[in-house]
Amino acid sequence: MKLIQSLIYSLSLCSIGFSFTVNPMVADFDPNAPQSQQVFVLENKTDKDTPVEILVAKPVTGENGAESLEMGNGEDLFLILPQQLVLPPNSRRSVKVIYVGDPRDEEDTYRILFNEIPVEITADETELPEGESSFTMSVVMQYHTRVWVTPGNLKEDLQIKDFKKVSMDSPKTRYADGTYSQEGKPLEMLELTVSNEGDKHGYIRYPTITIMKVGGRPVVMSKEDVKSISGQVIFRNSEKTWEAPCRWTSQNVSLSSLG
Repeated sequence: MKLIQSLIYSLSLCSIGFSFTVNPMVADFDPNAPQSQQVFVLENKTDKDTPVEILVAKPVTGENGAESLEMGNGEDLFLILPQQLVLPPNSRRSVKVIYVGDPRDEEDTYRILFNEIPVEITADETELPEGESSFTMSVVMQYHTRVWVTPGNLKEDLQIKDFKKVSMDSPKTRYADGTYSQEGKPLEMLELTVSNEGDKHGYIRYPTITIMKVGGRPVVMSKEDVKSISGQVIFRNSEKTWEAPCRWTSQNVSLSSLG
């Protein structure tokens, strides 16, 4: 029975796929501008109706750095039109979100959630062998968009706070028999800390890290090496640290561009 249930579950997921998409995934609102608003476009790429509801939540970062959501926190700040809708097959619909909160001097962030209302999928009992029973399940698609409430006069200020070369244990290979490979040579990594001294969030869009070799010319790290840094966001008055592969013996390290 478990095998049959797993098979039906897999087939159901394949047939449903991605029920709809949302664009954009990041939006900005100026709380001090009149009628600050954004339009989200929902697209249903399936041949079935897709019911969707839109909710607001406040992201909260815990002590371990993990983000959780306080559902409903911030819903009084936004007017969503419409808040529930049904996307017809192979169609697009627009959802307008208007900031209706009070003016403010500081930046804040929220998430607008686009949730597919659960649809029950039931296995046909006539297709199951004798003695087996059908079951139902709910499949839900969710999109968590990032919303910034940022007064227009605020600025980001990204700076290199610290950098150093560190050694890290190389990852082990796990074999089919459950054993692991022996430890390899330590990995030489560049540990880089970037701070945002501004009062607005900042994005590291196109980082360029240049390694100054002793007695040689500068070497620019590849896009592959800095991919863990590219596209990262740093909240106001905060900092983040990353590790990137460091393939050269370095006398000095400089970050020549943050975006």
